[in-house]
Amino acid sequence: MQETSGYDPNYVMGRSTAETDRLKRQSQLYDASTSQLLREAGLLPGMKVLDVGSGAGNVSFIAASLVGESGAIVGVDSNPAIVAEAASTARSLGLSQVSFRAGDISTIELERDFDAVIGRLVLIYVRDPAALVRQLLGHLKPDGIVAFQDLDWGEGPIADPPSLLLSQAWSTVKEMFRRAGLNNRMGLSLHGAFVAAGLPAPRMSLFAPAGGGADFDGYDYMASGLRSNLPHIVKLGVATEADLALDSFADRLRAEVVAMEGVFALPTFVSAWSRKQAG
Repeated sequence: MQETSGYDPNYVMGRSTAETDRLKRQSQLYDASTSQLLREAGLLPGMKVLDVGSGAGNVSFIAASLVGESGAIVGVDSNPAIVAEAASTARSLGLSQVSFRAGDISTIELERDFDAVIGRLVLIYVRDPAALVRQLLGHLKPDGIVAFQDLDWGEGPIADPPSLLLSQAWSTVKEMFRRAGLNNRMGLSLHGAFVAAGLPAPRMSLFAPAGGGADFDGYDYMASGLRSNLPHIVKLGVATEADLALDSFADRLRAEVVAMEGVFALPTFVSAWSRKQAG
């Protein structure tokens, strides 16, 4: 990923047990929306796809299910440890059409014959998203697909009735984004980034898992997200570890929402796709 303002996604999204747990829950909660995006964008058997900021490989594996054995997925991530983990997972799944490369997407040598370039939760960490998308177009064939999914961390959580604990946690993360110089509305900003990169206005949609009751996985997902971001929350002076009391956060949030017979939505993912114009 390109450099950001004072924010190191590799540092925050480390290979801790908490981050592994978060990614597993995120996959369970959001992968269906990513699959829908890639299907609507037009990924088909036999296509060659570039997955930008491929991380642990979840998006690459979804794409592989669409392009089949006759296709090819190339994932690129700047973190060599994550790349090695993703490659190991691909081997264990028998996905020979999926490969991963470690390197900076802005400088790594890549082919220029991809049918699609895709990414999830990537552009939020980039200083100039439109410039990166414009650069990536150079690796696409004419009429090639551009499909990204990113976070829209809005003004506050959607909850009925409002949850004080959820609102406090939401504000903590929103302030972390602000102090780190990140665009917490990157999801909705995909439209502007695509257009500025020279693409036709993208088709877009929103997705946010929602639920309530004692068995909703959202309590643990919110807790794991806070835990993964804790080093940067503390580093930027947003809150202390004691302030968040993460060991009990999920249980406290569950108790509060269940007691109110409430429901709330998890962070929104925004999907956007367009096609490179010929000529």
